[in-house]
Amino acid sequence: MLHGFFLLIVFLSEVAAIIAYGYWGFAFPKSMAVKWILGIGAPVLIIAVWSLFLSPKASFPVPHLLQLFLKLLVFGLAAAALYSVGRPKLALLFSLCVLFSHAMDYLLKENS
Repeated sequence: MLHGFFLLIVFLSEVAAIIAYGYWGFAFPKSMAVKWILGIGAPVLIIAVWSLFLSPKASFPVPHLLQLFLKLLVFGLAAAALYSVGRPKLALLFSLCVLFSHAMDYLLKENS
């Protein structure tokens, strides 16, 4: 039951990362066309990378170490995106939630 709760939090952190990329794209200080391209394009790119390489049923599974690196990159850049658009507290909160939920997921998975 507890592991299921943390799996839900992990999933929500993935959704939050996608939202953060969209927020960053639409807050980008350029023309409206650039905002739309980044606001839609960045989340679509992250969804594609996640589904191809990082999801539990990935089309192209990668070694565990590379998977860990890519997840750190995806979540780290999402936090950096929030920070870059003037949301440092939200970036910190997002980072802490991601670290905590993934750590608990790992620990509970290991103890099962």
